[in-house]
Amino acid sequence: CAQFSTGPLVEAVEKVGAIMNVTLVPFGNAKYNGGVLTCQHGPNECTANSYEQCAIDEYPAFKVHFPYFTCLESAFLKGTEDIAATSAKCASAAEMDATKLDACVKDAPRAAA
Repeated sequence: CAQFSTGPLVEAVEKVGAIMNVTLVPFGNAKYNGGVLTCQHGPNECTANSYEQCAIDEYPAFKVHFPYFTCLESAFLKGTEDIAATSAKCASAAEMDATKLDACVKDAPRAAA
């Protein structure tokens, strides 16, 4: 998913974004097992998914949250371990308020919406 969202999807948005209607779903391959959220690529992926979901929740316009989303996905592909610090950098680059995203991630029902 990260390879698609940072490659072909970015290219499509750049070329024909004006006629696209994209809905990002950060929890594509996550599951609840006994009330515990597990992700295909481990806990860091779950954390990154929560930050991405919160960005979508706080900034619903695609053109606003998409740059943040692709920034975080790119960093995850490169093996970032500090998701919170990476989120703050991506939020700054996307002109988002990182403290809003942090607060949302700490609110489990919103972060997993």
